[in-house]
Amino acid sequence: MIEQDMTLVADRLYRAGYTEPRLRQFWGGPIASALVRNNAAPAIHFCQTVLESAQTQMEAQEPGEAPQRFDEHLATLTMLFHFHREISTETARAALGDDAFDIAVDSGLLVTSSRGTTDDGDAISNAEVGEPGTVSAPFAITPYDLPVGVPRGFRPGDENLYLVSDHGTLINPDVLDGDFVLGLGGAGRTLVSLTPRDHVSISADIGTGCGIQALLLARHSDRVIATDIAERALHLTGLSAGLNGVDNIELRAGSMLEPLSEPVDLLVSNPPFVITPRTTVANFEYRDGGMTGDRLVRSLFTAIPDHLQPGGRSVCLGNWETTSAVDAGPEAWVTDPDTSVLVIEREALDPIAYAETWIRDGGVPRASEDWNAATAAWIEDFDTRDVTEVVFGYVIMHKSEGTSTADNDAPTIADHTIVGNGEQPSSVFKTRVRTTSAIANNPHGLGQFIATTFALRSWLATAGAEEIANTIFTRSPDLVEHRHHMPGESDPNSITLEQGIGFGQVFDLDTALAGFVSVADGSLTLRQTAVALAQLLDVNPTALEDQLIAQVRQLVTAGALLPVNEGKQE
Repeated sequence: MIEQDMTLVADRLYRAGYTEPRLRQFWGGPIASALVRNNAAPAIHFCQTVLESAQTQMEAQEPGEAPQRFDEHLATLTMLFHFHREISTETARAALGDDAFDIAVDSGLLVTSSRGTTDDGDAISNAEVGEPGTVSAPFAITPYDLPVGVPRGFRPGDENLYLVSDHGTLINPDVLDGDFVLGLGGAGRTLVSLTPRDHVSISADIGTGCGIQALLLARHSDRVIATDIAERALHLTGLSAGLNGVDNIELRAGSMLEPLSEPVDLLVSNPPFVITPRTTVANFEYRDGGMTGDRLVRSLFTAIPDHLQPGGRSVCLGNWETTSAVDAGPEAWVTDPDTSVLVIEREALDPIAYAETWIRDGGVPRASEDWNAATAAWIEDFDTRDVTEVVFGYVIMHKSEGTSTADNDAPTIADHTIVGNGEQPSSVFKTRVRTTSAIANNPHGLGQFIATTFALRSWLATAGAEEIANTIFTRSPDLVEHRHHMPGESDPNSITLEQGIGFGQVFDLDTALAGFVSVADGSLTLRQTAVALAQLLDVNPTALEDQLIAQVRQLVTAGALLPVNEGKQE
């Protein structure tokens, strides 16, 4: 019953304005920006000023006058759950209300202080002495404003989620404990945006941590399995589930996929992918896999297809190494013949820059002896494998439906022509791309964009030159063309095409491809357009068609051009 009651705590937090949008409004842009830089001091000072001002006003108010305490309540809850400060029990009760306060204490979200000891040395509780005392929050409760694409509308206020985690480096100057449970970070937010949100029967969150992925999967899954090797992480995920009224998550202890005994429709994972030397360097359970190099993500990605239902999908994040001898990535690790793999590389760091990133993340002071020793250990570890760079990226998989010819849900992707031996050509593909441009505006969510381009790649895997030539294409409506002229010149010296959605990629166009894109309005096949352009440019139509087929393939994989009807005959 405590789980059901815990929703009252979340309701009081929400009513007090303890949400991301309200907090930004509460303390303003400069303080919000400082928090993004992991500097909590301005926000703490602001909240302390609000509390001191409220106390002064209360002391000065006339008897019987109703106090205005909204800002005080918000500052109180923020100091407790965001900044790990002790607050008087009286002030915390006023902010939460008696019932929610008692539930928070009973569930371990708040801890009351003792006021002294008896003659026998036993602690005297606040209740025993009738004195308010103080309370503190052993865990952070962080509000999260849900992004576009995540289902909502189940109850008032559910556009906001509350996550329970350990208090981190925002307020803690020391090196974190090894069993620290990380709250929602940049990688977690990225995985949220990448995950497809259509309804599934059963989904899994592998290495759940604070439980953010599992909590969101619960909104469009009948069942969710959340695994983690750390019992502490599972406990905090359970607290988050109770706060948010989620009751369809099954918590399973164990390493990565080991607790997963049944295949699932959707699997997501933000695993402990950080590559850390297996030496005296501090290891953190939430981020370090405990294996040499990239072996953890390699073993995870290789095994995922065996845990997917036919038609099942997975979305994972990871780091992997590139060496002077091997340039292949996760697309080469997954050998299952029925599973397509799209690897999107988002960042590549040299070994020294990578070491700096994660030594700093662990809270080690720069230029200290620990910093120098850790740096040396990282460099020596990478040298043993001749690592030239470490890549961060997304790994998306889709297991085919078996004998079905419809390997995707895209309405514009038709069945493909039977090949000469009577077999259907496979739409399974395995590819890796590097896309480091900043993510653009995606009104339907980045996950929807990637799902579309994944389906387009599945079609291209079977579409031969003749099929593409007889396909009608239309350009995506978000495209913007830029023509660059030298002063005084009438003809452009370069033409570029910029995406407004997806990853905001920019493509260089030659005159012929620019002409093709300009008339790609869903009325002509590629072959028909090539003939017309060849006459205009006075070139060989067959050669131009071959050139456009190769160029159009590239724009289709990026979602810039879309097939309207495949295989239309003239």
